[in-house]
Amino acid sequence: MQLNTILLESLSLTKSFHTLISGTFAIIAVWLVVRSVLGIVKKAPYTKLDKYLSYGFIINLYLQLIFGLLLFANPNTLSGSEMAGVEGALKMASKRFWPIEHIVMMLFALLIANLGLIFSSQTQTDKDKHIKVLVYYMSALILIAISLGAN
Repeated sequence: MQLNTILLESLSLTKSFHTLISGTFAIIAVWLVVRSVLGIVKKAPYTKLDKYLSYGFIINLYLQLIFGLLLFANPNTLSGSEMAGVEGALKMASKRFWPIEHIVMMLFALLIANLGLIFSSQTQTDKDKHIKVLVYYMSALILIAISLGAN
């Protein structure tokens, strides 16, 4: 019984970190998108802050991956009452498949964001850097939004 309590507390702590990092990620993502749009429209230079925001975006995605995998490795146990009937079976299937779909889509989002960081680093002009950051990171954000909305 004590081990079960410890596992539930660690799961709760992991969920809290995952949520905290999600909030930080959302702030960085909005800030990065606004700076990229302003960089394109106003032809602003690509500064160190833009580069740090890009790294923050990627680092937060990797942290989300780590904590998400920890959550996936310690799934909540289902009670027998949740499995009763057709509705319970559908809920159970949804609970089983959503984490896998979520993880796969998040891995694709991480791949796309990494490509955006690589391609924007190799680009010479500031406007092109802002464009590549905006296109690739917005694509990653759209995948993340779809993944979250699929639950």
